[in-house]
Amino acid sequence: MNSLSKLLLVPSFIDSKLRGLTYCPIKCSSSSIFVNMRAIALQEPLPFFIMKTFESYFSENEILKLVCKVRVKLAKNKSKKHLLHLLTSNPAFNYHVKFNSEPENDFEQNQKELSEFLLSILPPRKKWLKLGEDSRRKPNRKNEFLTSNDKNYYSLLKTIKAESKKAVKANWYINLQKFINDIIVASKGNEYEVSKPIIFPKLKDKIKQDGKNECRPICIYSLKDRIILSLTNKFLTRVFDEQFQDSSYAFRSKRNSQGNIISHHDCIVGIGNYRKLNAKNKLFVAECDMKKFYDTVNHKIAWHLFQSLSETAKATYTELNFESPIKIFNSYLNSFAFNTDIPKESDTVYWTSYKIPNGFFGWIDEATVNIHYVDISNERIGVPQGGALSGLIANIYLNQADIELKKCDVFYQRFCDDMIIIAKDFETCDTAKNIYEEELKKLKLFPHKFKSVNELKETISGETKLSKFWEGKSKGPYEWGKVEDNAFPWIGFVGYEMDYLGNIRVRKKSLLKELDKQKTIIREIKNAVKKGMRKPKGTATESAINRLIGMSVGRIGLDNFDEISTDMCWKNGFRELTVNEHSIGQIKQLDRNRSKHYYKLLNELEEPELEFNEDEENEKRKYVKYDKPFSYYHQIIERQRKANR
Repeated sequence: MNSLSKLLLVPSFIDSKLRGLTYCPIKCSSSSIFVNMRAIALQEPLPFFIMKTFESYFSENEILKLVCKVRVKLAKNKSKKHLLHLLTSNPAFNYHVKFNSEPENDFEQNQKELSEFLLSILPPRKKWLKLGEDSRRKPNRKNEFLTSNDKNYYSLLKTIKAESKKAVKANWYINLQKFINDIIVASKGNEYEVSKPIIFPKLKDKIKQDGKNECRPICIYSLKDRIILSLTNKFLTRVFDEQFQDSSYAFRSKRNSQGNIISHHDCIVGIGNYRKLNAKNKLFVAECDMKKFYDTVNHKIAWHLFQSLSETAKATYTELNFESPIKIFNSYLNSFAFNTDIPKESDTVYWTSYKIPNGFFGWIDEATVNIHYVDISNERIGVPQGGALSGLIANIYLNQADIELKKCDVFYQRFCDDMIIIAKDFETCDTAKNIYEEELKKLKLFPHKFKSVNELKETISGETKLSKFWEGKSKGPYEWGKVEDNAFPWIGFVGYEMDYLGNIRVRKKSLLKELDKQKTIIREIKNAVKKGMRKPKGTATESAINRLIGMSVGRIGLDNFDEISTDMCWKNGFRELTVNEHSIGQIKQLDRNRSKHYYKLLNELEEPELEFNEDEENEKRKYVKYDKPFSYYHQIIERQRKANR
């Protein structure tokens, strides 16, 4: 009898731990068979780790998912422009004119070619099939809606699946199958090379007409490269994950106790738990942030560390093919280096094409570079920002630092290039900080200077001011406690701030960013309807408030505001906020600011003279109030209070 013919149910405790790990190598005579985990006969505890082959990541469905997600993202961006275009006849807001005009820079050319290519391999937006009511909700969580992106994704996927069953296929479907096959072949071949990316200058601050404009270089790859790199990243992240430390929280495949991939939320929960366990002890903290981390990664060091992890993975998973992913990783490194591929400040043609006067890509100063390099002309330094493999590179690069800190008697966490150390005494914290700095020197990285306690505060008229504390990038060790005890009451990490009593609030920078986004949305509406307003006032104001609500608490309505929103919105980035006077004050500030801008728009806009009359139903839209059910306060504070009962 075949050894796989007797099928037993997977024990639930094992099934929960293996969620997301689908295939398992089973030894049968001299061969290794990969079978579905949920239908495998388990006679004894698992003696091996479950791992998918590299080839299985490049299935038709996996490639299709990524194509759909790119299309959905483009549709979302187009939708924002379309909503503004509907409100006004102003040519400046007619995105059709912009799209059909000659591209002014490489990025516009790339986006135009991408849109045209997607139109050739996917159905038109109007032909996407609608989802049923049940399909719009999460399986087994009927009170949770899918995100808007997921709804569009499943709608598109449903349309493609329906087309696959037809006897005569549409041209777009035939083109899609060819594209998918090309990717599968390329991922297996030895000739595939990652093309050089387009470098898009992302402004760090608002554009200045006078003075210099610093930008970050965002690397944008072709659709084919993006898909191959993304799936390669998934494979490598999975096979390397067990070599990474529990202290690393970004870009991991590891899951928490709820079965979700670990995130920044788990960081602040971990800090809170450590604080509770040591509530009676003094605690000392050191924080570190890197200068231009991705732009200073040394390619030789990254490749050496990657090879080391690869050798260990090969020895562990002898059944897996590593030749293709290793080659793709190397090709990715070769596709870009900051010190050789970045447009110079003197390249006026480049900066003019992006309408950025006096633009430049900031880097570390020459004196700082000389700490690690005598001559960088023969070096390749800096990996792509925005590239699929760069998050993995961060973990590969800093893994040895994580290992060294594991030997110290401290609480240590790292999220990408940000880290925090907490210890029960100053000396232990300082020693761990020094060890971390030494590891960074070996990696030829440039941390911001650690500011001492005296540099983190100042006394003005007998009163202690902590403004310098919040300006510091790297700091400590400092005591985490009362100001009266010469300590600092708050620590900041991954967008949150926690005080020595365990209260959690939003980091000030994140709060200010959200307040600014509220203002930006209203400004966009005002600018759009200033000239050529062709919709009633109520339509414009409703468009504004719907965007404000969507970005803040998700796409909810009066019929579902008490259901859980899973949209990519602001509140879901801060779900570990606790109910306290600090967080309540911040959330109320967000509500006040949103209401101020919305009602100001409501009062300032005048009803346009239109050639047609809106019906009574549309006329009522002007008087709808968007208060409590849609507020930050209700969706964050009141929900949290309800959950705590």
